[in-house]
Amino acid sequence: MATTTQTPAAPRVVPGPEIHRQVKRERGWHLAAATAVAVGPQLYDGPWAVLGGFGVLTATGVWLYSKSRPNGEDGMDYVGLLRSSQLAGPVLGYSGAYLADVFRQLHGGFAWWQIAVPAAWGALMAWAAPITRSKGLVPAALPTPPAPAGPDGTLPPAPSDYPSFLAWLWARSERTTGTRLVAVEQYLPGRPDFEAIVVAQAGREVPRLTDEQLAAVFDMPVGSIRLRPVPGSGPGRMRLTARPTLTELAEAAGFPAFWEERVSGAGGAAPGVTLARWRAEEDRIVAQVQAPVGKEISLPHGKVCSALGIDDVSRLVIETDGVRNGLVSIYKRNPLMKVRSATAEDLTMDDKGRISIGVRHDGKPSKVRLFDPQLGAIRGITAGATGAGKSVLQLLLLVGERLSGIISWVGDLQGGKSLPEAEGQVDWFAKGEYEVLGMLLAAHAVMKYRERESKDRGDFAINRPWRLLSITLDEINRLLSHPNEVIKAIAAYLIADIQKTGRKVGVGVRLAVQSLHLKDLGDEEAIRQQGKSGMVVLMRTLSSSTQSMGLDGIAPLGFQMENIPARIYETGQIEALFDGEDDEDGESTAGMAYIFTDGRAEFMRTFTAHKKDGLYVDLIELFGDGEVPTLTPGEAAAASEAYAWRHDHEHLAVVLQALLAEQGISAAPEEEAMFAALAKAKSGGGKKKAGSGGGQKAPSLPDRVYELLADGPMSLKELRAALPDVESTSVSNAATALKDKGLAEPVSRGVWRRIERADGHDDYDGYED
Repeated sequence: MATTTQTPAAPRVVPGPEIHRQVKRERGWHLAAATAVAVGPQLYDGPWAVLGGFGVLTATGVWLYSKSRPNGEDGMDYVGLLRSSQLAGPVLGYSGAYLADVFRQLHGGFAWWQIAVPAAWGALMAWAAPITRSKGLVPAALPTPPAPAGPDGTLPPAPSDYPSFLAWLWARSERTTGTRLVAVEQYLPGRPDFEAIVVAQAGREVPRLTDEQLAAVFDMPVGSIRLRPVPGSGPGRMRLTARPTLTELAEAAGFPAFWEERVSGAGGAAPGVTLARWRAEEDRIVAQVQAPVGKEISLPHGKVCSALGIDDVSRLVIETDGVRNGLVSIYKRNPLMKVRSATAEDLTMDDKGRISIGVRHDGKPSKVRLFDPQLGAIRGITAGATGAGKSVLQLLLLVGERLSGIISWVGDLQGGKSLPEAEGQVDWFAKGEYEVLGMLLAAHAVMKYRERESKDRGDFAINRPWRLLSITLDEINRLLSHPNEVIKAIAAYLIADIQKTGRKVGVGVRLAVQSLHLKDLGDEEAIRQQGKSGMVVLMRTLSSSTQSMGLDGIAPLGFQMENIPARIYETGQIEALFDGEDDEDGESTAGMAYIFTDGRAEFMRTFTAHKKDGLYVDLIELFGDGEVPTLTPGEAAAASEAYAWRHDHEHLAVVLQALLAEQGISAAPEEEAMFAALAKAKSGGGKKKAGSGGGQKAPSLPDRVYELLADGPMSLKELRAALPDVESTSVSNAATALKDKGLAEPVSRGVWRRIERADGHDDYDGYED
């Protein structure tokens, strides 16, 4: 029998996604067929079942035999036989299994293989998808590459339809040589978003192009195009998705229908929370949603993210009124990836007592109050883990206070290491537990002084006659959890009392802690509740559940949130981990925070600050060279000797020892030796003044500044230039110390002059009395 080569039929060219859809449908048919074969004989095993099974088996066998016969002179059609076998295979298998099940049911009852055999055959057919493969479907081919330029140097015109135009752009790029863009499917006419398949030459893999390279091919925004593996395929085929606008989901699938299916419908993330209205902006979808009448709104942040297919929790921002209404913002990428630096204008208080400390998620300035014209001083709590951005936030507030004429007292419980930039820039910078405790005693005394002097007033009027006094306590848990119970109790009493009554006389307290857990506040519920009644800033924490941190009373009803991650990635954290990216490849979330105030939650990020040699030098410059706001003489007297010696940490330790002794507080053993040495120095046993014999003491920094001022007024810049071996903040401290002793005074912004001694002598024999 002669055989000749048959010319195979032309393959059917269809869009790539259509092949995937047909495979899914075929797998559904195999699931249904396997179920019917396994269950059918249990329900009916009569003669019609036997006849039906034999009929299908016989008809399929006869049809397949007819396809195996030679086709006259053309010989055997082997391609046709293969496709016929692919079509007949599933039917023969299911028919044979069905008849075997029927005979077993008729003669021996039920056996385990009656379920196992149909299930195994169905699984094999679903995996192989022989019916779809028998059709010879192939993805749509790449359009013919553009012809080279003609003699006149002109290029042929680009294809007119969008899918062909995209394939044309891909083909003419130098970086995509050896690959084709096929199965291009535009999500919606009029929108540039699309998906396609990138196919490499046989035996080669698709090159992993960077975001910038992909964006350059189609002239689309960086980060809007991604290459991902195709399930079931090797590295020679990759799926390309381009979503340069945020509305591919909203307009291609219909956002209202999508919201109803994924969120508000039965089994959704927030059943019953319907979509009232929505709009698509350039970078986000903003939706106003409502809970049913009689129900409070509840939008669980994590569940809504999952429902909307968002893998970066910071791309979804939820705001509610605590009753029925909510505003949901869905961003294409994190809206706070990049934030500018602060300016003096941002940090200068307006007539409503507000400054701008950063940017809201919607691009508006994030404003907070330093002073409330109706209520007085501000109190609050900032919670955040190490590296979350607490220090920058506190410094921004302190700069705002300096520029706005507010007295700033800072208690740094890390011995000055937490906020070193503030030293010399604020009226009082206290280091460690004992100095902070002394500062609290002085602040409490000032508060009582103001209360006595303003008995005829009902509220506080800023600068009439007193300035606002703001106390910042960083890492306050070190004091509230102090092992000395007396110190702990006095600190807790002072903070709570200032929180409770200081507002009415212009004395406010801000606390900075690792979290809002009571253990970080020394189990002081009163302090937490008072702080929560002011401005609360919640940054990234180490808690796995922010809901357990005491958000009750500050977060709007129905508000739920996820903890802010340490880093965010353009492609999502899990995708970055899968691709093997390093931690440094992500963007730090330092400065991102939720601000809770006036019954609402605001997602924002503080202005950017840059470190140099361990200091935020740009924020130090923002403090300026102006005079540091300070207390009136009456307040200074009430603040006692501790306030007078606040810039001399050694002498302050001696003063505090006496003050704490009056309160019944004794130093720990390791501190007693220090206090004893300082007390000896104070009595003259350890230090001698210059010129008093027994050796010449090196001049102190205030001595040196005082001598420099003998030639006339000098600015701080000139003083710093004359003292290159001294830190700039220390020079400012020395000038302020001379002012406190009546030996120098400012004559203009940042310019100081010497005050001669009252006895007429020009010589200055040392800073100590």
